Amino acid sequence: MLARLFKRHRCYAQLNAEGVCVAIWELKQQPKTGHWVEVNELQPRWIGKPLPAAARVSRRDTRTGWSMLPA
Repeated sequence: MLARLFKRHRCYAQLNAEGVCVAIWELKQQPKTGHWVEVNELQPRWIGKPLPAAARVSRRDTRTGWSMLPA
């Protein structure tokens, strides 16, 4: 129960086909429809403008916590 209270919200920006930000929200999970990307902060000034490349959050592949070393 306590973990639910402190679940981290993430920031997402919705982009149109040209890469222009049309909406920005703080949500628990990424929306299922539309072109949404995770961003590092909420910046209303991005709306109506191309999203800066530095704003995107880069996601590491977390499926594997280890890697094989060459023999």
